[in-house]
Amino acid sequence: MAALLRGLIYQERSLLNQPQADDIYVFDLPIDIIAHAAQLNHRTVEQVLKGMRKQGLLLPPQNDDSSNDTIRVCDPEGLKEIYSATRDKVSWWPLR
Repeated sequence: MAALLRGLIYQERSLLNQPQADDIYVFDLPIDIIAHAAQLNHRTVEQVLKGMRKQGLLLPPQNDDSSNDTIRVCDPEGLKEIYSATRDKVSWWPLR
């Protein structure tokens, strides 16, 4: 999932679309699409997103966000560390 988000961040930077003024990247990504792209089941995707929020890589959804599909990346450089680490080295990874 970190690879997917890093790829999107790279694309948005290249197109000069993001980050927003507060250096946050915002993506409208349904869990179905993430699960398919990352070859994980929905529950695992939800757990990984929760872990990324706990680690401070993602921000929780805003109160005015009616959809649960919005992902707000606040630490894109932190994703590099997770991207390069194996699953065994990520302490909060839900699958062992």
